[in-house]
Amino acid sequence: MHSGRSHRCAAFLLLLAACSTAPTGLPGSPGSSNQVGLTRFRSDSFAFALLSGFATPETMVIRTEAGWADAWSRINARVVPQPPRPSVDFTRDVVLLAAQGNQATGGYNILLDSAEEAGGGITVKVTETSPGPGCIVTQMLTQPVDIARLPRVETPVTFVVTPHATVCAP
Repeated sequence: MHSGRSHRCAAFLLLLAACSTAPTGLPGSPGSSNQVGLTRFRSDSFAFALLSGFATPETMVIRTEAGWADAWSRINARVVPQPPRPSVDFTRDVVLLAAQGNQATGGYNILLDSAEEAGGGITVKVTETSPGPGCIVTQMLTQPVDIARLPRVETPVTFVVTPHATVCAP
């Protein structure tokens, strides 16, 4: 008798779980997410700059021309003369920036991968690459930084950084 009641309870709980689970992936449904058009300033798989003025790891959302001018100066701190700053219409777009900070050698990279809207905010995925054991790298101080445009948002932006080590032959 006890065993039959357990099976009925288990079946009821499964049915209840199936009925109470909201569909995901539909715009506006709880737990859904929508890709947001993130456009990197560089189209290949390398950071925008490997030698910058960002000595510490940072992420930022730049919403003003003054903030963009400051960030551009820091990105190009080691470039003389500095290249012209790309035009950004801050009524339509924001600029995202992710900096890896000082690294003792080459072989480091940072990329703004994607952005998605979910739960009333934007989540930006960032990949930080470091050289693994056996990698041959340049012996110089680097400060990788990546930048991208995103349609203007006023909601909170969260950066999720995923570390990745390059695999090299010994």
